[in-house]
Amino acid sequence: MQATQDTWRVFGASVTGKAHLDNNIACQDAHAHAEVNGVLVAIVCDGAGSARLSEQGAQFVAKQSVLALAGRLEQGASVQDLHDGALAGTLAQVRAALDDIASAANATLDDYATTVVGVVMGADNGFFFHLGDGLGVVQLPDGGELISLPANGEYANETYFISGERWREQLRLLAIPHAVRGVVLMSDGCMPFAMSKNNGALYAPFMDAVQGYLRTVDSVELGNTALASTLADPRTHQITGDDKTLLLAMRP
Repeated sequence: MQATQDTWRVFGASVTGKAHLDNNIACQDAHAHAEVNGVLVAIVCDGAGSARLSEQGAQFVAKQSVLALAGRLEQGASVQDLHDGALAGTLAQVRAALDDIASAANATLDDYATTVVGVVMGADNGFFFHLGDGLGVVQLPDGGELISLPANGEYANETYFISGERWREQLRLLAIPHAVRGVVLMSDGCMPFAMSKNNGALYAPFMDAVQGYLRTVDSVELGNTALASTLADPRTHQITGDDKTLLLAMRP
């Protein structure tokens, strides 16, 4: 699902955290993206650790949301159309399809619980869409950043999931009113080393090195492999035991 001439170069990796490696549990993060006529659609999902099928939930929501949103763009929807209601409608359809899968598997929707952080970004404007934790950043041409921050529940380990009954109330949209030079989406496992204190900005010593390298690679595949290796570096295990997903979209 690519435009004839891509205006974005997108890299992404999801790797299993040490806590899951130690317990032989699969990575519960997922990511997906597409580009249609210069509009980027990208998403990162983080399955709930307490939900027994959250790995499947994260993969399904990431893939199907991107496919459906890209399909709407191909049919002529604008970025503004998605912002004004089509995005929420698309997520409702994906959630309903996941509920059907749960029923067929003798499971519940909560068994597939996953957070969502995504972006729809055109040439001059776009928006973040966000359910729960995870984090999104756009890098502006003047060097500034616009950040879509995590939202958690009342308790420290609580967050919001697309499976929740009040998901529509908890869905947040953040307008991006300018052209951008880069987009970064991440699951909460990356925040301790990819973001500065209190998630106030990207952590430049890490992110500048990663983005600088990715701008030099010959192929996206090579960049994805290098990004996965970086996220799986044993030094990151000393910082966090969580699964880690990082998706970076850069204008060539």
